[in-house]
Amino acid sequence: MLIEEVGLGVLFVLAFANGANDVGKSVASLMHFDPDGKTSRRPLLWGGVFSSLGSVSAVLISSRLFSVFTPQSILHSPFDSSFVVAVLVAATLWVLAATLVRLPVSTTHAILGAIMLQGIFLFGLSSLAWDFLVIRILLPLAGGPLAALIGIYLFERLTKRPQVPGKEKPKWVELAHWGSAAATAYARGANDAPKMAVLGGFFLVANSVESVWVPYSIVAVAVLVGSLVLGRRVAQTLIGRAFPLDHGQRLRAGIATAAFVSAGAYFGAPLSTTHVHAGATAGASGLKESIRWALRGMVLPWLVTLPAAGLLAIGVAVIGPRLLALL
Repeated sequence: MLIEEVGLGVLFVLAFANGANDVGKSVASLMHFDPDGKTSRRPLLWGGVFSSLGSVSAVLISSRLFSVFTPQSILHSPFDSSFVVAVLVAATLWVLAATLVRLPVSTTHAILGAIMLQGIFLFGLSSLAWDFLVIRILLPLAGGPLAALIGIYLFERLTKRPQVPGKEKPKWVELAHWGSAAATAYARGANDAPKMAVLGGFFLVANSVESVWVPYSIVAVAVLVGSLVLGRRVAQTLIGRAFPLDHGQRLRAGIATAAFVSAGAYFGAPLSTTHVHAGATAGASGLKESIRWALRGMVLPWLVTLPAAGLLAIGVAVIGPRLLALL
């Protein structure tokens, strides 16, 4: 029972950190500074609620992703609960630390890095299911953001219309912007929840109703709480880096992100919502500077987040048993 409680407890903290780091990315364009330099919490509540709804509905629409992005699929070698705890702790530490210093990071890369590097450390290179890993996980994870960037960029170029100076955007466009942010947040929940819930389900009775609904419920609640408590930190960073987009461009970028990520969740292709959204936003802007910034942001998680989370998992795997022995 102790390992079950610890595992589910760490799952809650990981989902909390995920909500704190990720929800603000979906609604950053809706947030504005007041005269005191603070940002409105209403968009965070908006994004948190829809991410939470997406997390719960992932039980129904993301079952393929639940079976793809799991240690059982990535590793040939058998592992125990301590391996899963190390993955949860490492991903949690990395995402939470990044959130506290206001840096947007990818929870998907953190979990993947913790599984891969710990697996290599404990069982060797041959322990990884390389064919499955490359085709089903690494390829969509790397290619999804590029497809979003190129697709929305070409769409903007082909459908570009001349702007009429002084003409205001209709009210429905601004409302649709809120709708696209909700769709992005919902897709983010549907995409991220299975990757975390499958780790929590490891501590419950296999194939039971509890093993499905309990982890997803924990994730849904924690994501909402995290978005409201710490979500403003990363959002403020993104607001400072934002490139100028009109409501229409933001609407199309949001719709593209929601469509790509939702399709990936349904068909079992693990995508990083953070990167897909960055790619779609850069493509919508069409600016070389924003595209270079987006491409750099897509490369850094592979060079930083993935190995850092993996090293943290190895550290937990080595130090954890010794700490338990002392207790």
